[in-house]
Amino acid sequence: MAFVAVLEADLRALSAEARRKYPLVKDAAEHAILKLRSQSDPAQLAKSDDIVRTFLLACEPKNVKLSALGLACMQKLIAHDAVAPTALAPILSTLKEHSEMSDEAVQLKILQTILTILQSQLHPQDEESMAVLLGICLRLLSNNRNADSVHSTAAATLRQAVALIFDRVITAEKLPVLKPDSRSRNARSNSVSGDVSRNIAASKAVEAALKDESCTVTSKSTLTQAGRLGLRLFEDLTSLAGGGTASWLHVSILQRTFALDMLEYVLSHYVPVFRKLGPYQQVLRGQVCSLLMTSMRTSGDHDGEGSEPAYRRLVLRTVANVTRLYSTIVTTECEVFLSMLIKSADLELPLWHRIMVLEVLRGFCVEARMLHLLFQTFDMKPENTSLVTDLVQALANVVRSIQLQEVNEDTLNAVAAMFNSKAKGVEWTMDHEASGAAVIVASEAHAITLAVEGLLGVVFTVAAMTDEALDEGELDSPRLERASSDMKLVGGTGKGGELASTCSSLVQAVWRTLLESLSLMLSRSQGEAIVLEILKGYQAFTQSCGVLRSVHPRDAFLSSLCKFALAPQDEGLSASSLLLAAGRRFDPGSDQREGVVLTVKNVQALRTLFNISHRLNCVLDSSWTMVLETLAVLDRLIHSPHATTQEVSSYGARGIEGRQATDFQILSSLDAQLFESSAIMSTSAVCALLGALRQVSNNSLVGVVSGLGSAASGSSSSSGITNAIGGATLPKIFGVDRMLTVLTHNLHRADLLWDQVSAHLFELTLHESSQVRAVALDALDRSICTVLPCERIRQDAAAFVDATGEGKDDDFGQFVSTVSVSELGTAEKTFTSPRRSRLLDSKATNFRLDTFECAVVAPLSSLYNYGHSLELRCGSLKILLHVLERHGEKLYHSWPSILELLRAVANTSEKDIVPLGFQNVRVIMNDGMLSIPAHALDMCVEVAGAYGAQKTDVNISLTAIGLLWTVADFCARGVDHGVFDGGEGKTRHNSQADVSSRQASPRRPSLQAAPGLNRLDSKAIEHAKDNVPKGLTKRADMDYDGLLLAVYGVIQGLGTDERPEVRNSAIRTLFQSVSGHGYKLSMSMWRHCLWNLMFPLVETVRHLAAISSKDEIGEELGTQGGKTVHMLVHHSRNTAQKQWDETIVLVLGGLSRLIKPYFQFFQSMQDFEKGWETVLKFIKESVVEGSKEVGLAAVSSLHNILLSQLTKGILPSFYFNTAFATYETIVSSTRTNENRVATKARQELVQSLGELYSQGSSMFESKTYLQLLTMVDVCTRYPLTKGETSQAAAGVLLPLHRTVLEVLPLLKPLDEKVQHLWPLFLRQILSYLPGGDQWIGEHCIFRSADLTKSSHESISAGVSVSTALTMNGHGVPKISPRSRNSSAKDLSAVSASPDFSAIPSVFCERAVVVLVQIYLVAPSSVKVLVQPDVIASLGRCMATRRDFPGEELWRAAVGSFNQVVQESLIPDSLEFAQSPDGKGHSRHRFWNQLADVYENFLVGACGRVFSSTGDGTDTQQADELLEASVLDVLCEKVLNNCQDAPNEVVARLVEIIDRCGARISLLPLPSVSLLPIHCGRFSLACLQKLFKLCAVQSSMTESSSQVMVSRVAVSVLVGRCKTILCQFRVDEKETGGKNLPLMRIDEVKLVLQELDRLQLHPLTAGALDLPITRRELSKPSGSSTQPSNSGSETKKNSMVWIRGHILLLFTPLCDLVGSQVSGVSDLLVVLLRSLGTELGL
Repeated sequence: MAFVAVLEADLRALSAEARRKYPLVKDAAEHAILKLRSQSDPAQLAKSDDIVRTFLLACEPKNVKLSALGLACMQKLIAHDAVAPTALAPILSTLKEHSEMSDEAVQLKILQTILTILQSQLHPQDEESMAVLLGICLRLLSNNRNADSVHSTAAATLRQAVALIFDRVITAEKLPVLKPDSRSRNARSNSVSGDVSRNIAASKAVEAALKDESCTVTSKSTLTQAGRLGLRLFEDLTSLAGGGTASWLHVSILQRTFALDMLEYVLSHYVPVFRKLGPYQQVLRGQVCSLLMTSMRTSGDHDGEGSEPAYRRLVLRTVANVTRLYSTIVTTECEVFLSMLIKSADLELPLWHRIMVLEVLRGFCVEARMLHLLFQTFDMKPENTSLVTDLVQALANVVRSIQLQEVNEDTLNAVAAMFNSKAKGVEWTMDHEASGAAVIVASEAHAITLAVEGLLGVVFTVAAMTDEALDEGELDSPRLERASSDMKLVGGTGKGGELASTCSSLVQAVWRTLLESLSLMLSRSQGEAIVLEILKGYQAFTQSCGVLRSVHPRDAFLSSLCKFALAPQDEGLSASSLLLAAGRRFDPGSDQREGVVLTVKNVQALRTLFNISHRLNCVLDSSWTMVLETLAVLDRLIHSPHATTQEVSSYGARGIEGRQATDFQILSSLDAQLFESSAIMSTSAVCALLGALRQVSNNSLVGVVSGLGSAASGSSSSSGITNAIGGATLPKIFGVDRMLTVLTHNLHRADLLWDQVSAHLFELTLHESSQVRAVALDALDRSICTVLPCERIRQDAAAFVDATGEGKDDDFGQFVSTVSVSELGTAEKTFTSPRRSRLLDSKATNFRLDTFECAVVAPLSSLYNYGHSLELRCGSLKILLHVLERHGEKLYHSWPSILELLRAVANTSEKDIVPLGFQNVRVIMNDGMLSIPAHALDMCVEVAGAYGAQKTDVNISLTAIGLLWTVADFCARGVDHGVFDGGEGKTRHNSQADVSSRQASPRRPSLQAAPGLNRLDSKAIEHAKDNVPKGLTKRADMDYDGLLLAVYGVIQGLGTDERPEVRNSAIRTLFQSVSGHGYKLSMSMWRHCLWNLMFPLVETVRHLAAISSKDEIGEELGTQGGKTVHMLVHHSRNTAQKQWDETIVLVLGGLSRLIKPYFQFFQSMQDFEKGWETVLKFIKESVVEGSKEVGLAAVSSLHNILLSQLTKGILPSFYFNTAFATYETIVSSTRTNENRVATKARQELVQSLGELYSQGSSMFESKTYLQLLTMVDVCTRYPLTKGETSQAAAGVLLPLHRTVLEVLPLLKPLDEKVQHLWPLFLRQILSYLPGGDQWIGEHCIFRSADLTKSSHESISAGVSVSTALTMNGHGVPKISPRSRNSSAKDLSAVSASPDFSAIPSVFCERAVVVLVQIYLVAPSSVKVLVQPDVIASLGRCMATRRDFPGEELWRAAVGSFNQVVQESLIPDSLEFAQSPDGKGHSRHRFWNQLADVYENFLVGACGRVFSSTGDGTDTQQADELLEASVLDVLCEKVLNNCQDAPNEVVARLVEIIDRCGARISLLPLPSVSLLPIHCGRFSLACLQKLFKLCAVQSSMTESSSQVMVSRVAVSVLVGRCKTILCQFRVDEKETGGKNLPLMRIDEVKLVLQELDRLQLHPLTAGALDLPITRRELSKPSGSSTQPSNSGSETKKNSMVWIRGHILLLFTPLCDLVGSQVSGVSDLLVVLLRSLGTELGL
């Protein structure tokens, strides 16, 4: 519908244009509009010619506008197929008529219409109609008067018309259609190789399209109408191109250039037409080739169009297409064409003409299939011309022109620029403003560029042909195993077998020319792109030569490339030198010490060399030497500090450079990859490579005497053997290093290469240069470590194990790989091994010495045995160390030679070799026990023992013992007899079965749970073997029992070594290992360990320690000033005896560690009681006669053994009693000053006794408990040394006393069997307090005489205690023994005694606190019994304040006394005291002792003036608080709870308070002023307490003790107040009321205030002797005894009685009425008024 609408609009426009002048046209248009409305479909319009005739009618007047409208509308109709074929003739007639019009718009419409006709169904089928259409276009094109737009449109229309015509020919003749991409041959890539590849792909596409075409020239002679039409057109174009006329098109003249262009287009795009259709071939052969030959002639007339460059270019392009596409059809003509072109290249033609020729020749060179065809057709046939050879020579001649002087550097730079532009994909253009000289330079550069590209095209053609032959199977790949230099050049097995032969012939024909030209260009070029392109050509041609087995060309190119790889940038290389160097060894030159810069060309050449070597690695053979020498120089440059490279641009953003890596890193990576690729080379090729490396290595060391010469590079060896020469970092030899690399990547065939490698390395170890030898050792180390993991060695070992049936099966091998012996123990163990006399005999073992494994290890023994220098021997041991560390588990057959070597090292005395040998042993013992064959384990233990016994290095001996411990742990995994019962079992604290035995003591087994022990052990073992295969827990081929006992025997032998470090380590190891694994041992193994190892070791150590020297020792270090200088040894170890003491300590600790967990098991062993007695005897002698550390260790050992059994309650009485008797013997030996038991040992003894009783109290009977108390008492009263006496005098608590105080609370009688000993226990503590000798029990009497003597000796040995007391205020008074009923009144006299006991006061002070703590938790019955004694002892401590007020003893006693007193007044105590059980006497003693204490302390020590103590105000305030606390307890606690106290005691207590409160008033007036303030405060406090005792309380009842106390106290209070008031009146009169002491005034004021406040209880008032009045007699009966609160009269009477004390003091009060003291009279007035009020006055 849109087309109809557009057409209708065009008709209306036509009608409007023709309305005035052309009515017929107007009417026809309107009629057509009506017709159009009824027929809207184009098909319907085509059936009627009304509309077409309307437009034809519009064109008849030849009016420009109408013609344009008519032609446009006809074009639309034709395009929509709305025109019938019958209308073609009038349309063509109209077009032909209008073509003569000169209007440009009309001419353009005509051309558009013609093109539309050719593209529509109206396409002419007859020759006449087609001739009309094409004739119109040709005439419009040839008319010079037409506009340029018409010319260009006509040319485009003709091109499309020709294409459409020949497309119809292809369709009509049913010819194959070529794909569009196969026609784009003229498009170029950014490299020559890309062009070759693209052309090959295009040729393949053409061949694929023409695959039915025969190789012979056969053609189809009969043509269709379309074919004939196309043939007529082709003939006319050929005629026009030659300057003739077109007979069919009726055109006499046309530009030859255009015609030739159309001709070239048809020939290049419609190849099937000329290859399939005979008439076309005839025209091609007869007309076209003749035309081209005529046009190529250069001797004819050059005038006219034929001499123009554009025409020449078209001619050459057409020739190129004909030659390329139709050489099989026109072979002879192609030969002529090529000959003419080659000659043209050498003729003196214009430069532009030569460039065109070179472009054609370059195109031939990049056409691989065409070049192959030409070479096979012409060059390989002697009767024909050598076209390809001549072609290459012609191009080479152009390249050689750069040697002429006329070619300057600008030309070469331009060539480089052109290659750079091509590489970037940008077309090179010249500056428009360039001068003529620049144009010439550019032209010359263009010619050279084309020539170089042509030569490179030949190179890449050869490479492509070679690859094709390789793909078709005509050649063997150089990477195949069978590839070698003596293979045939051509396989010849395929149907195209001649391809390889053609390639080889082509290489032989052109390689010299190519090498000369390319090397020349490479030497003169500096551009990156051209260098890269030429090097690609080098690589491609060399690889082709290698594949074709063309040795001489290959070596020539390799030689040239090697020279360019390291040649200076400005060094030119002549072609003759390159040719002469072919096949000869390349000398890389000496290492440059000055700065060396590798250019981009060098780097790219090296990379090319690597690529070639990678590709041809299997066929290089003798050429490897040349390549490797170049790489050796490169390696030195890479690692040289003087060598650098230029920056490589990120050209094309591709390749390695784009990764921003340095050139040296890239080259180094390529070098590594080259030798890694040897893994895929054939064996013969690898051997050739190794031989070349050996030659390069030897050549580099020629003439080297010291150092490495030119063989050295800066890289360092990666192996630990680099320390072989002074620890310095070693350089490397290129050949040696690369041999190792090759060996590393060929382990699958290492047995075939090992002899070649090891022979060269052994050869280098004998070199005269030390550095060469060091490098050789390092290389040997790396090579052995590399080869040992190979499959061949594993197969040999597995095959031998399978054949002999010995224990290395597959499962065990897997176990070895997953579990290491390092899991069985820690690395910190230090032990030593004894000497063994048995020799290693490798012949007795089942090993094979002819295996590859032995061959690999054999050089080490050779180096050690035959190397006379220390360097080689050390080097062999270092290599062995690395082998064992990395691959020890893979060894099998080589163990005898290895162990023999290590045993020989142990027997030497060289200090530098023994440590190296021992490092190997460490590796074997730590990591190899699971992998070593079973029959080699004994040898391993022997070797370890030899290192333990060597005297060269003590550290080695120590570590050797550690290795033996590791072996013991390993063996213990396989020992699990479980013959003794387990109990708790041996619980392990981590996953490894042996670690806990070294970190903590194992738990003790008991007799009831052997299955539990076995289960725990199984869990621990399984946890330690997480990676062990299921079902595999130990080696079945080992005698674990025998090996374990053998190891223990070795260690036990070292336990008596003369070196203390060694023997101590051995003893520690033996005990710890046996105790750690004892739960696995059988009964026989245990008996062997105890009676053959442990007890003999104990006896031997005792004997050697007893006979050891006491002289000081010290190792001689040298001399200074003629005197010998000895090493300074610590005083604790400066004699042999002291060193043996340390050994004894270890033995004691080991015995404890051994006996504790297995004590119950040992009891089941026969004669163990004797062993137990032996142990106890050893412990006793160690404590009594040994040194301090020995004694401590002995006590600790015994304590640990007993405590471990007591905690479980499983210690039999025999063992307990004997052990306790040992304790008693030890303690009894400490009673005299001559004993050797150290104080620290005594301290440990006491601590041990306390812990033993605490944990095993049930084991103690009354007798043993009394023995326990006796031992503690002896330790407490031990004789003090002079130093301890000084410390005690200074107030320092001695360590032993501190321990006693800590232990005493633990000794409480806990068991029912000893509950009756509570009083004895408490009184023993009381005996430590001042005056406590009376409480020394009968169980302690046996040592009292010695104790007294020792005490006096201790005092006389030091300073006098009395002197110390005078100076420092320390000490405790000694209380003479007295009967328990002695009066406490003598306490003051006793306190002043200057005699003191040996127990320091600081101990007494702490003992007071301990006493109270124990007393408070004692049973109530015990408390009642000991209350008087405790009170008395505390009172004596408190009384020390009088003589020693600065001591802490009395202060501690005060607090404890208050606690005990309050505890004694609790209701339970009162009830018990009143019970009729005979204990009332204790309660009576308690009250008497309590009164004595209060009297002595409050009256004798409180509120007193003491001598200057140096105490500060804080201390004084604290002391006042203590005094107040005692007074408070007395007044508020004791006197309020004294119902059971005797009346005389109560009166005595009140009297004590009154005496303390009367101190101020009883003093003379002058003395009052001298009284300290705190004394006055204490007196007033006591007076105030006395008032409080008399005051009425709400809790008072008739039966309460408060009433009783108040009745006693009120009389005392009234008397005391009366004395105070009267004395104050007397003093005031004496002084006249002035200068009275303030303290006396405060006392009076306090009395007056308290009298006013005091109200008496009626019962208390009844105790007063009050005056009786009438008024009082008239009071009701009973009112005097019971106050009443009802009625005012009753209240008034009662008030008289409760304030009756004021009436008794009325007279003294009245005497004070006239007092002049401020405040006294006021208080007196208040008091009297209160009295008057009460009296009703």
